[in-house]
Amino acid sequence: MKVGNVVRFLNDIGGGTISRIEGKTAYVVDSDGFETPVLLTQCVVVPSAANSGKQEKSEKIIRSDYPVKAEMPAAPRPKASGFNVCLLFEPQEIKRLSISPFDFYLVNDSNYSLHYAVCSRDRLESEWTLVADGVAEPSSQEFLGEFLPTELNQFENIAVRLFAVKVNEAFEMMPPLGMELRFDVTRLAKLHCFTPTAYSTVPVLTIPIVTNGKIFRPIDYDRLNTPEEPAPAQKRKSIPAEKNRREGPEVVDLHATELLDSTAGMQPAEILGYQLEVFDRKMKDIANKPGTEIIFIHGKGEGVLRKAILDRLRLKYPRCEAQDASFLEYGFGATKITIRK
Repeated sequence: MKVGNVVRFLNDIGGGTISRIEGKTAYVVDSDGFETPVLLTQCVVVPSAANSGKQEKSEKIIRSDYPVKAEMPAAPRPKASGFNVCLLFEPQEIKRLSISPFDFYLVNDSNYSLHYAVCSRDRLESEWTLVADGVAEPSSQEFLGEFLPTELNQFENIAVRLFAVKVNEAFEMMPPLGMELRFDVTRLAKLHCFTPTAYSTVPVLTIPIVTNGKIFRPIDYDRLNTPEEPAPAQKRKSIPAEKNRREGPEVVDLHATELLDSTAGMQPAEILGYQLEVFDRKMKDIANKPGTEIIFIHGKGEGVLRKAILDRLRLKYPRCEAQDASFLEYGFGATKITIRK
């Protein structure tokens, strides 16, 4: 890999352009201008005109080198370098997400034939509904269906079951793979959540299922068996929701959905004001405790909250140091603050 390559993240959603390389770490700049440090081993170069010097065809297919169904015999499939499976949502009209139908795909980036079953349910249901099942051939994509925006609530919970075999050759038996996750369907209404990937030449939203033969379990996916606590009657919670951690710094999630029971009727400026109010409350608690560390999760978005936090630190808390928190532990969009000794 080299500076200027367009890459995607192997163990997380997202990617961008490599701006610099230091040792075994690449610094990747995404479409929002955020620079993220990523191990070179966790990056995959995306085939593109920028990387190969050749113009790629902008076709509605999942991998430009994967065969598509046609009357003529297909060319041999390329041999996959690993075992990776993901789901893709592709909007038919990327600039009209609120009304656009979505095509739903399963990508089998492996040398195994995958017997699959994809199920879903919304948060009000207790039973699952089968979305699609079948067999995905090696190094291929399977079209699972087309869904209107009014039908997307059924994907608030997604379950996938996989069984891998090889046809007409000996193979190493893999255990059945299964994953259940809670999916934030509001991401399907956010343009920045859709990006081209190694599996698509058009913008898609990617849900990793298996990465390098192991079930992908990102930090920000809630476990389905975690009971939900009833929301209090008042509009605002007394304290922000925090991730439970036995060790390490305190973690405060500043997402509006974590701080407020509802944002109905609130203007963006009001929401930002309350987020900064919670931030100030936490900072006042630790401002006189040298050596204390705290993690604020603010998300990427447009970067408004992150900038407001950094501005407030310079003005009100000059004894503090701020840096990007570990993306391996906290995902993207988190800032670590340390009170200097």
